[in-house]
Amino acid sequence: MTAAPPSLRAVGRHLPIATVLLVAVWPFALWLLSRSDPELAVRFESAVYHALRTLAFWLLAAVGVACIVFPPAWAGLRLFWSRLWRSLSNDQAPLRRAISELRHFESAARHAEVGRLARLRQRDDLARPHLERAVELDPTHAGSWYQLGLLQFHAGQSAVAAESFRRVEELDPGHAFGDALLLRGRALHALGDPEALALLVQHQRQHGGSPRSHVWLADAHLRAGDRDAANAALQLAAAPPRLRLTAEENWFRAWARVRCLGSRRTP
Repeated sequence: MTAAPPSLRAVGRHLPIATVLLVAVWPFALWLLSRSDPELAVRFESAVYHALRTLAFWLLAAVGVACIVFPPAWAGLRLFWSRLWRSLSNDQAPLRRAISELRHFESAARHAEVGRLARLRQRDDLARPHLERAVELDPTHAGSWYQLGLLQFHAGQSAVAAESFRRVEELDPGHAFGDALLLRGRALHALGDPEALALLVQHQRQHGGSPRSHVWLADAHLRAGDRDAANAALQLAAAPPRLRLTAEENWFRAWARVRCLGSRRTP
């Protein structure tokens, strides 16, 4: 359970725009069809609406059943909506202002700010050159390395992400409440590096944990062959939270609950 592939994230980013365009084009397409055959246009409109209503009914029924019998289904819907809403509701004015200020005076901090804001808008294509320029101008700025590492990690570039997070930890141990250490451990796990387990255990000892970190720690223990430690980590991830979880953390907790059930059935 890592970040969604870039192709899926791109689809999710462009789907709302494509939907709006289809809705806008629909009346015009019907008008063109009615010009040549009004009766065909009426039949076509009726057939499409009927198909959409039927599809919506069965889709809602399937989603409802899935949410009842499979906890990650509801958690996944919440996570999808959270990411979509964050992308659509994020104000673009700060990003435009940061780009404008950068034209007048170049600095590592300003490049890093443009990169950070572009990442929030899921504009990795815009964020990457600015973050790379930020660490080039000031290799001692932990925040720039952290933002670059996040971009690389979510793009599936585990090797360079692990190196970026290593630099973050060297410059500012415990950066981002331990997230740099956690993500470095996960990136190394994706590379099959046995050092990942030690880093994830270190993160748990120094920073506590969350459903996400406990699930990742369980994965590392399983790879090391310690099923008991993995089950203990999953139980921590699945435990009822004391505070309301974010959509992402709730997603990891839902999967931990399913995996706990599976581990109980495994002899």
